[in-house]
Amino acid sequence: MKELFKKEMLPKIYPKILENGFYILANAFLLLFIMYPIFVVFIQSVYGSNGFTLEFYSKFISDSYYFSILKNSVVVACFSTLISIVLGFIFSIIIFKTDFKFKNFFKVAVFLPIITPGFISSLAYVFLFGRHGAITYGLLGLEPSIYGWKSVVIMQSIDYTTTAFFIISAVLLGISGEFEDAARNLGSNEFQVFKKVTFPLLIPGILSAGLLIFMQSMADFGTPIIVGGNFNTLATASYFEIIGRYNTQMASTLSVVLLFPSLALFYLYSKYHKGYGLKKSKLTKYSLSNLQKTVLGIPAVFFSIIAYLLFFAVFVASFTKSFGHNYALTLDYFYEAIGAGQLAIKNTLVYSLSSSILVAFLGVAYSYIVYRGKFFGRKLMDLIITLPFAIPGTFMGLGYLLAFNNYPLLLNGTSSIIILNCMVRKLPFSFKTGNSVLSQIEESVEEASLNLGANRLKTFYKVVLPLLKPAIIFSMIYTFIATIKSLGSIIFLMTANTKVLSAMVFESTINRQLGVGACYSMFMVILSIIGILGILRLKGDKQWF
Repeated sequence: MKELFKKEMLPKIYPKILENGFYILANAFLLLFIMYPIFVVFIQSVYGSNGFTLEFYSKFISDSYYFSILKNSVVVACFSTLISIVLGFIFSIIIFKTDFKFKNFFKVAVFLPIITPGFISSLAYVFLFGRHGAITYGLLGLEPSIYGWKSVVIMQSIDYTTTAFFIISAVLLGISGEFEDAARNLGSNEFQVFKKVTFPLLIPGILSAGLLIFMQSMADFGTPIIVGGNFNTLATASYFEIIGRYNTQMASTLSVVLLFPSLALFYLYSKYHKGYGLKKSKLTKYSLSNLQKTVLGIPAVFFSIIAYLLFFAVFVASFTKSFGHNYALTLDYFYEAIGAGQLAIKNTLVYSLSSSILVAFLGVAYSYIVYRGKFFGRKLMDLIITLPFAIPGTFMGLGYLLAFNNYPLLLNGTSSIIILNCMVRKLPFSFKTGNSVLSQIEESVEEASLNLGANRLKTFYKVVLPLLKPAIIFSMIYTFIATIKSLGSIIFLMTANTKVLSAMVFESTINRQLGVGACYSMFMVILSIIGILGILRLKGDKQWF
């Protein structure tokens, strides 16, 4: 009987046990590393010395200061979103739909914010355009006061224009030129073609970009700290409650308040976002008049000049003694940065590489479970996986700080908590990318494998995973770069032994050490380029890039 069980029953039961065990582990990971930290922040916001309390919410409502910073956050987010969308839209049209000369000039400009840390760009902005800036004072003899909400809007708009460009371009590349040609054949001019055909099809992408940028702006704390002066937002207030006072209750309350508009916008994002960008269509160019080209070109040229100046300022600051005052060449800052930042360089590389590999494979595994699975709670799992996308980075960082601070879940102070946090933050992107690729794979391919006797796990490993290679490569690149630049979600979790380059740049920026901070930024740029080239050597589908 025992021999019969081993030979006939066990081979049939074992794959099922393994498959169910995999589902259990997948759900346990989501509950422990996504839902539990969120729950802890909510509890902390209503927990005082005497137990349950609404004291901190009452203080938020009654204190005019907190209402003012909420208003500041919303106003800045609205302006930054509007400007970024307009600029991203213009760059998309210029690069993909016109015959503009010097397109590479615009392409490089719109990509520069990806590899330049926002806080070091903000400091470069101060040194270029501040009261004693190299341009405003050195060239023009002006002494403007640039600190305030307007500068926050300017720097966020420069940073988020790239996000708008990517999303809008993805939609634009999916619009068939045949629709536009049909409108032209019916007598429409170029403006009418754009107004009646192209623009309506771009609206979902524009809304998606706007909602995403609004959430990013609401969660940004670095830019207001550097160029905001006395201008505070919810994100900066939450940061100072932890760093300055270690008031976890008030910080949790502010994070929860910050979460609600983000969740509302995430609902709208989920409703309007269509997952464009994985199919290519025939593109047709617009025949624009010189006046139309000028209208599009002026803001694009202006943005490009600012982007190049900021990056150039960072580059120059790393090799000169005192940017804006003494341009004598020096390598002292590099020696100082290498001496003090060796551990940060190593940590950044380890965390980025680990996160990129784990996120890529975990994301496509979850996408296979959810997209192909037929089990109860599938939509709930989809929601939980995507939830970190809607949650501000400082909220998740605070959640991990509070949730994993005691036994048996003591992770604070370790590299593991930073890698896990970065994984969870980037998991939604890999998950959605995997879904997009799976939607193009016929289920009949998997059914053939199952009919030949393979179980679900073996089918996934042998059949589906190789077809998901483009999604894996793309997710690895995105996660690698995003982890290198990551700060908001991990700033509360770092110790002296787990610091990363983004934290070193931020500290140097706060201390007005532009030269050293610029060197750390150059290290980040170099690591990003090395990482991208290394991942591309895996020979993914090149049309993705």
